[in-house]
Amino acid sequence: MVALVGAEVPRVALPPPGPSRYYIHVVNGLSKLGLLVHCQSKDDDLGYHRLLNHGDDYQWNFKVNFWGTTLYWCKLETPHAYVSFESFWPETQHLWLRDRCKHGTVGTCIWTAKDDGIYLRNFLANVDALIHKWIYKR
Repeated sequence: MVALVGAEVPRVALPPPGPSRYYIHVVNGLSKLGLLVHCQSKDDDLGYHRLLNHGDDYQWNFKVNFWGTTLYWCKLETPHAYVSFESFWPETQHLWLRDRCKHGTVGTCIWTAKDDGIYLRNFLANVDALIHKWIYKR
């Protein structure tokens, strides 16, 4: 038997807990074209949605699952281009997405399709940041 008298137990710095609910938005910020949006997770296909006008917004919300493995991805398509990307993913060590999507105490990720690519709203910096470029169809 070993007794640790006066010994200090090392502490592990954990990131602060993230929001319990997230709201994901996909916005048509294109100057002229409509946008076809298809988002899904492993367990939940959210279907196809047409955002015909500038400013149209498709959104959904969810709670991160018990295991912290919730993952959503989207495919955005215009008549001339497309892009597929993860729109929400779990973060255990790096907080890149959480830092950008935290709006007060709420998790809000706003992905906007613009003429040159897909932007993510960075609430901390108060800017839209280009994350994905369009892949042009042949």
